[in-house]
Amino acid sequence: MSEAVQDPIAKAELIRVKFRTLLDKTNKGNPHPEDLATFSDLLNGNKSLELWRDVLSAAQYAERAVIENSSSVAGVKECWKHRLSSLRQELGYNEAPMLEKLLIQHAALSWLKLSLVELHYSHTMKQSITLTHGVFWEKRLTAAQRRFTLTWSKGG
Repeated sequence: MSEAVQDPIAKAELIRVKFRTLLDKTNKGNPHPEDLATFSDLLNGNKSLELWRDVLSAAQYAERAVIENSSSVAGVKECWKHRLSSLRQELGYNEAPMLEKLLIQHAALSWLKLSLVELHYSHTMKQSITLTHGVFWEKRLTAAQRRFTLTWSKGG
């Protein structure tokens, strides 16, 4: 028996290194089909390692995108990341079953989006704006409030 097979921890680490290398190769607009096939084979052949967990989920990516696309400064954005993490923990994320974790994550993101719309609304409304612009922001705020309220009334 080879030494690599005898040491499952070392073997798993080698697979993780290969995973990260292939992820880098395939994480672009037009990856080579053979790299993508090898990557898929690696994921399918090592399901017990759950290699996919090393990549952000769509929800985590959405959260980061909302923060990064906001018009705030870098330091505040970093604080928001920690605030969202804290909010999830306060809502019992670590102890929750999977479905509740998804709902908690959604509720935290909904809170962030509502907060950002509230911020934009407040800045916009203190200026001299057109009626059309004012109506736009009223509708946008109302929609964000509705989404937030629905999130909490159904699962939060």
